[in-house]
Amino acid sequence: MAGCVPKEKAGELIELYGDMLEAGTPVNELEYRRAVRDLEKENTANAVSALGILHAAAGKFDKAYSVFETALSYVDDPAIAANYIYVTKYNNDAIRLRDKSLEFVEKFQTKKFTALAFSSAYRFGYRDLLIKYIDQHIKLLSDEEGRELAILQKAELLSEIDDAYNSTGCSPEQFNLLAEIVATVAKDFSAETGLLEVSRNGNKCYVADIKNKDPKSIAQMNFALAEAVCMEPRLDDCELIARFSAPRILHTGVSYVDKQY
Repeated sequence: MAGCVPKEKAGELIELYGDMLEAGTPVNELEYRRAVRDLEKENTANAVSALGILHAAAGKFDKAYSVFETALSYVDDPAIAANYIYVTKYNNDAIRLRDKSLEFVEKFQTKKFTALAFSSAYRFGYRDLLIKYIDQHIKLLSDEEGRELAILQKAELLSEIDDAYNSTGCSPEQFNLLAEIVATVAKDFSAETGLLEVSRNGNKCYVADIKNKDPKSIAQMNFALAEAVCMEPRLDDCELIARFSAPRILHTGVSYVDKQY
């Protein structure tokens, strides 16, 4: 690849670099530098997205984030935002995913971004934002797209959030802090989280599925999580207990988001 990058070619590169990222394919340093040089000459949405994903495939996630942030500071482009989210999710960066999801949904009120936003609001205990964004999401759905299931999901998630607050004495700040500790430990272990369950049926547990680790590794993660929570005095009077789990079906609601968007 030399010189300018046609729009169609940049689109192909998005798919190519995405495949390399997901497969863990090593990136040749010489080819990486050449591709970066060529893509940096372009300012199309596809070129920006290809460049960001290329940096991520090379393990340079800070550079990837910088590419997306810079581009989005100049133009509100939903395709660039979606690829930013893609890279962030792949890097198991749940805190950044939360921040970007809640930022982007104010600009791009689509099914994808409203689903991401209410999922993040649920995971971090933002009850009012959960209601706001799941209501927006439901309005965008047809019956064929699972509108009734989304309405059921709203009731499920609100029930869990309410039980977590009412039965554990946790404040919103403590809930958010606990969720951030869970996210940080998962990222430290390069663990991919799946479904989440918050105090279902009054069990006072914040349970995060781990999709890519064996039971021994998950046990190590739980030890690290317990240590991190015990070292945080701001959680002393919060009875919500966090733990990691091997994959299991926690409830049907969250699986709706994962399968659809």
